[in-house]
Amino acid sequence: MPPLVYPPVKTPGNLEKHHRKRPLFDTSSKLLTKSLSIPSYFLPTSDYDNILSALNNCYAASTQDTHSRALKHYHIFCDEREIPSHLRFPTHEVILLAYAASHFGSLSGGTARHRINALKTFHDVHNLPWHGSNRLTKILKGVAFNTPISSTRPPRAPITISMLKRLLDKLDLGTPLDAAVAACACTAFWGQCRLGELLPSSSSSSSSSIPKREHLTRSASKRGNLRSYELMLPSTKTNRQGQTVTILRQEHISNPLPLLQNHLAINNLPRSTTLFSYTSSSHHIPTPLSKRRFLARCNSIWSTFGYPRITGHSFRIGGTSQLLASGIPPDVVKTMGRWSSDAFLRYWRHMDKIAPAQTPHPPDPFNSIQSILPNTTHHFTTITLTPYHDLSK
Repeated sequence: MPPLVYPPVKTPGNLEKHHRKRPLFDTSSKLLTKSLSIPSYFLPTSDYDNILSALNNCYAASTQDTHSRALKHYHIFCDEREIPSHLRFPTHEVILLAYAASHFGSLSGGTARHRINALKTFHDVHNLPWHGSNRLTKILKGVAFNTPISSTRPPRAPITISMLKRLLDKLDLGTPLDAAVAACACTAFWGQCRLGELLPSSSSSSSSSIPKREHLTRSASKRGNLRSYELMLPSTKTNRQGQTVTILRQEHISNPLPLLQNHLAINNLPRSTTLFSYTSSSHHIPTPLSKRRFLARCNSIWSTFGYPRITGHSFRIGGTSQLLASGIPPDVVKTMGRWSSDAFLRYWRHMDKIAPAQTPHPPDPFNSIQSILPNTTHHFTTITLTPYHDLSK
């Protein structure tokens, strides 16, 4: 995993190096060296290496990248004001207030919070005192309250089962690429998967966190009927040790089980190959389906129906909303989607469909009357069936 990086402090005579990045855990860093020193004693080199490796692996590559950009922004802020180095790290409380307030009226509160959190992470790694205060909390709240409309964006639209149906109608499931696209789309939707958990960023990149053919196993009933697939994700955003996704049969054309079977039959993948790979006449080796190629194929079809361009996370959002609208309890949906917190509440869409499905139905007044009549000879039972909602309607 590449180390988190940050730009150096700009100094006279070194302006051309202002945009150069340096590793956060660089052993030549004076801040890091000082934070790991013990007076009159030196640990074995292997112990220091273990410390650095453990710190480095605390953060996902994507987190390291966004923190790096946030820290670079902080350094530019300091350079423009010629703030001396000793006030930058550890950051003086008033400098923190000024940096947070610099977002006021121009950027969102979320952006300001993220950049302050990245700065705090830098302090934590280097064991520097953090001078965050109640005033800083209030300033961040004020920035959030004054977020300009230009810095806000509407919630990402979810994929719906109608969109999946139209996608499947237009795909040629007898061709290798479309077979892989169909299987991936419905697996991501019903499995509430992040697209980055299933597909690499490009066909040429390789990642140990992307599942291979050998990570998919089937579960059949005693009669031999396919009941579900178990997909082992080697590593996820919230769990580096990996998690298992249970892919269940669905009473819909987007049922992922036969689509996965079709994909495996069409592409005939070796066990060590990336799961959603496809073969072509020009390549004897299966080509991994990339996020870019996948989304381009999906959007090329959906755009003909007037749908806006969708992003990878729309599948996870859509699957979560669909399961909730089908009446599955939120705690079950949360477990199935491998959510570690209530953050999944942010992904609920179409509350007009979810709320009725999750609201207990009141007792039938007729049954209530029957229960208090002493000579009633017939007993009635009310069975409530949860409708299968199409969220696009």
